[in-house]
Amino acid sequence: MIKVLETVLPVLVMLLLGMFCRIGGFLEKKSIDNMKFLVTKIILPVAIFHALGTTVYSKKTISIVIIMFTMLLLSFGIGFLLKPWLKGSYQKYLPFMVSVYEGGMIAYPLYCGLCGNENLSQIAMLDIAGLLFGFSVYMGLLGQVENQVGIHAVALIKEAVKSPAFLATVLGIIVGTTGLLPSLVESAAGGVYGNVEDMLTRALSPLILLIVGYEMQPDMTLLKPCLKTIFLRVIVQAAMIVLVLGAIHQVIDQNMRLDAAVITYMSAPATFSMQSFLKEEKAGRYVSTTNSLYCFISIGVYVVLAAIYR
Repeated sequence: MIKVLETVLPVLVMLLLGMFCRIGGFLEKKSIDNMKFLVTKIILPVAIFHALGTTVYSKKTISIVIIMFTMLLLSFGIGFLLKPWLKGSYQKYLPFMVSVYEGGMIAYPLYCGLCGNENLSQIAMLDIAGLLFGFSVYMGLLGQVENQVGIHAVALIKEAVKSPAFLATVLGIIVGTTGLLPSLVESAAGGVYGNVEDMLTRALSPLILLIVGYEMQPDMTLLKPCLKTIFLRVIVQAAMIVLVLGAIHQVIDQNMRLDAAVITYMSAPATFSMQSFLKEEKAGRYVSTTNSLYCFISIGVYVVLAAIYR
């Protein structure tokens, strides 16, 4: 029990601290936005770059990325079939709400709390498929739904290039597969690089959890459609987790850290960035409320994993 509390309590404390800072008015929204900029534009990309840059790549790695990308396509397609279950103006957003994951702001800090920053590559590897899918099929169709026009490949590439996380993923894979970063780590300058990287990324998890706690502000007037969406996402993602774990175990031997990464990643809510693409304020509140409430499911899964792995 003590081991579980050692893992779970720090996460809960940071989330509660974020809520306390909002309710008590100790931090303004502008301060949180500045923290979010620091995390998403600098700290998280550095962590992703290091994790993927020091990963050993093989055919199995490629297989895992393909499995994850296939699963994203499948869950996204299932979302269209489930649309009749959600009535009203939110129906068109259901495929986007039952697919993709908020890796950076939810899955990453929870996984680091469970398995440590040194194993971040396990979950970052899964997120490769998420980023590729997000900047192709997902954002393309979301733009079409909102604007009633198609988004061209050039526009998607421009959006991807503006994302530090996407760039960090691409550069991390390049320096990892070419052996440049592993060579640096093993060289005489490796200690200097390691200390700088550690100093930059050490605050990643607590800052993210503080931000998430601050922004947990569900709109109770939207409870009915949000709970329906959450229920459908849980059903879809539970099935997808079983399929992904089964497929991965066919490719590689069972790896508890990778299994934990899959479950943590696929238990996260839909991407928070979806809200920035929506034109209607009410639609934005629906997405925000659904994701805020879904965070409690992510934390619940994290507690169960902590009990199992600790």
